[in-house]
Amino acid sequence: MVLIPQRLFTDPQVRIILQDGNTCILSKELSKPKINKQGYISNHAISIVLSGEQHIRTYEDQLIKVKAGEALFVPRGMYYVSDLLPSGDNFKSVLFYFDDALIQEFLSTSRVSAFSREEVPDHIKFQQVPAIKLFTESLLHIYQDYRIRNKNFLNLKILELLHLINGQVKEQKLADFLFRLTLPKKRNIKSFMEKNYDKPLKIEDYAYLTGRSLSSFRRDFKAFYDITPQQWIKEKRLTKAVTLFQNKNLSVADVSYQVGYENTSYFIKEFKRKVGLSPKQYQLSLHRNNLDN
Repeated sequence: MVLIPQRLFTDPQVRIILQDGNTCILSKELSKPKINKQGYISNHAISIVLSGEQHIRTYEDQLIKVKAGEALFVPRGMYYVSDLLPSGDNFKSVLFYFDDALIQEFLSTSRVSAFSREEVPDHIKFQQVPAIKLFTESLLHIYQDYRIRNKNFLNLKILELLHLINGQVKEQKLADFLFRLTLPKKRNIKSFMEKNYDKPLKIEDYAYLTGRSLSSFRRDFKAFYDITPQQWIKEKRLTKAVTLFQNKNLSVADVSYQVGYENTSYFIKEFKRKVGLSPKQYQLSLHRNNLDN
């Protein structure tokens, strides 16, 4: 499973500006498109797009487009598929990842005393007003170009950005959005699992993404399906694999990936347990049947 920002720390197209664990500020630059990159955001994230365009498809089938001159604020726990599309020479963005402690510190200084849980957006997209643009440019110049790596500046810079966003977004709306980020969000297990059983997620990830502890997720899942999550997911994935082999000319590795198995060898073992044939043997049997018909 691709965890963000953790995976980005070793990405050659990403530069670390400031970092303290998974709280960090990063810059990304690439000259070729990156399509269908899947990830699971483990910290709240703000993406400021400097050039090019980013498309994000969420697990709730929502498409979010962020163009140069725009920024996006999304919560942790989002599973997404992203396209990064250069315009002209490169795609460039600056990324901020932070946890609930920073949000609570920001909210403690807010003039908003009461928070609403109703009609709060799932994300906030906003324009890079001159103040945010200058903030981003100075951040890159001072901390990236001059290689200042003192993590004591990290929380201060993220808090500064939140205060700048507060001048761009209605204060009550931002406060409500931030407050909700610190609360667990329960999602309907049945609809969520039907859409996402073929994602390369662990049971712990499914629990987190549906706003539950691992024990409550197992309990609620059993109440819906009368079967354990592991058994249900395995059956759904392998049934989909059989359908893909029957209807599409795909490699074993492609099918393994499309049904949520990152380890192809493990997929082959599980498939053979279910069908009685290895994926290759099953493909050959389908081919022979087609010739006979």
